[in-house]
Amino acid sequence: PHTVAGLGDFVFYSVLVGRAAVYDFTTVVTCFLAILTGLILTLFFLAVFRKALPALPLSIFLGVATFAVTKTAVMPFLLPLTYRQ
Repeated sequence: PHTVAGLGDFVFYSVLVGRAAVYDFTTVVTCFLAILTGLILTLFFLAVFRKALPALPLSIFLGVATFAVTKTAVMPFLLPLTYRQ
């Protein structure tokens, strides 16, 4: 038994992180960590359920949700801190 992630999965992850890079470094890091967390959870569920699972849904959902929260809730609080320095 082995695990395979398709090339298309990594393309979607890259597009999401690339879109986050348009805004700022904090958004990139949070999206990257969310996608990585989704991949790890998918691998965990794969080991628990022992059947084929798609790699995209959980990672992309976490990445998009984190992107939205970081852009709308976190960055408005962080930006004033960077202006004061």
